[in-house]
Amino acid sequence: MRGPRASVSRLLAGFGALLLLVTAACGASPRVERAVAARHAAAARAGASGAAGPVTGALGDSATGTATADPQTAGPAAVGGYATTPLSGPARVSSAAGGGSAAGSGARAGSASAPGGGAGASGGSGSPSGSAAAAGAAGAAALPQAPPAPAEGNGGATGTGVTATSIKIGATFFNGNYLDKYSQVTEQAAAAYFRYINDQGGIYGRKIEYLTCDTAGTADGTQGCLRKLANDDKVFAMGPSLDFNMDTVGPFLESQKLPWIGDAGLYPAEYASPWMFPSQISAPDVGAMIGTFSARTLGVKTVGVSYLNDVAGPPCTDRVKQVGKALGYEVTVTAQNSQTQGDLTQQVLTVQAAHPDAVLFCNDPINTVKFIQAAGRVNYRPPKGWVAGFVAADDVPQAMGAAGVGCYGFSSFDFYGSDTPGVRQFRQITEHYYPSIFHHFYSQAAYSGAVVMVEAIKKAGPRLTRAGLVAAIKTFSDFDTTMGLHLNFADPTARKVSGIMLQADDHLRWRVASPRYGL
Repeated sequence: MRGPRASVSRLLAGFGALLLLVTAACGASPRVERAVAARHAAAARAGASGAAGPVTGALGDSATGTATADPQTAGPAAVGGYATTPLSGPARVSSAAGGGSAAGSGARAGSASAPGGGAGASGGSGSPSGSAAAAGAAGAAALPQAPPAPAEGNGGATGTGVTATSIKIGATFFNGNYLDKYSQVTEQAAAAYFRYINDQGGIYGRKIEYLTCDTAGTADGTQGCLRKLANDDKVFAMGPSLDFNMDTVGPFLESQKLPWIGDAGLYPAEYASPWMFPSQISAPDVGAMIGTFSARTLGVKTVGVSYLNDVAGPPCTDRVKQVGKALGYEVTVTAQNSQTQGDLTQQVLTVQAAHPDAVLFCNDPINTVKFIQAAGRVNYRPPKGWVAGFVAADDVPQAMGAAGVGCYGFSSFDFYGSDTPGVRQFRQITEHYYPSIFHHFYSQAAYSGAVVMVEAIKKAGPRLTRAGLVAAIKTFSDFDTTMGLHLNFADPTARKVSGIMLQADDHLRWRVASPRYGL
């Protein structure tokens, strides 16, 4: 784990970059690329991390050292067998095996391990097998095996970032951003699955090197990191990421013929790019889902919307309005906020004055919390409650306090505290490599992106190329994430949109409030 001085220095550098508000949609300069590379090299030197042992046998609760609790009866710190963390301050978790830090120093995350942790990709499903989940229940089942290298070899260096023994996968995260803690655990979730694959031997004799880069949430940081990973590290593909400004990367990906699988999915441009394959539903789809629930289940006729004034906020809000016209409710008031705005009392008072039936949130988790905390201070609650789109993490209702009781929260994935085979496997793998990880819907999306990446590589075959990878993923027309959501990479216009609604109970714990529904 990095020392306190290194962590503070990185955070100060990240927030300094954020305050500069540098925008570089046309691309980062060589100077910025060098600065990013130097910053991450320094972070790598400043802190090395310890190593977690590989998953070598049964993958049950004994492997993680945690007890899986009933999410309907356990306390907040025990749900799903993991510890939650308070909303204030980032969660710093030491990285297990390999080189990278859990906090996303941008250094190599190590040879993330295990060949084959999934079923074959034929037929477009390509979902991981349930044997690891069965191991959790039985405590003894063996892990699935991955395809070994052919007797005649795998072709060796078949393309950029591919050798006979390794595949380099890059990723960007806004670990220096105000959403730092969610970014960190998202990085860990993807790294855990890759390490799980490597610990079983890799894919056709190759192990995955997952190289991450911290952008601090700035456009210049995203461009600098992308160019560092592509030009300096020479990655084969970009992989599961959580980052802003990804609407700016399309031209560079096109110029390099560089695919990005499991990108953040926060911008419509990511779904339109032929080189980007998000592993979750889009912001407009989130808006449609919370609007549909509010109309059909809560019976709202008037709605207020609290939204982030950039990234996913505006397209989500626009879709809430469109759905209202179709389903019979009207958006009578909106209140916007910036990413790092302080007190949101004025936004609350603006919404309160319009007297909507419910308030919907196209906001990030931290600003949703700030809005509801401010509402609690002025004793305001809309008659049909709060319905939030990006809040499926345990610390969110806990941070809201009493004003958050009854708040609805949407998730496109099955609840991470549930006991379905797919969710159980997700928890078991991620908690084995990162015992202090906490879960949320973005970490589920990144984990799913890692599964998609592995299955696409397997389907592309031993003689791996970027063109072969893209061709393989485009055969996945009904990819089962095993956590409820199905993904269509063959036809982006025919995305499968579905999800569930959670609700915060009197103890500020999420409960599943609806069966899976779709558009």
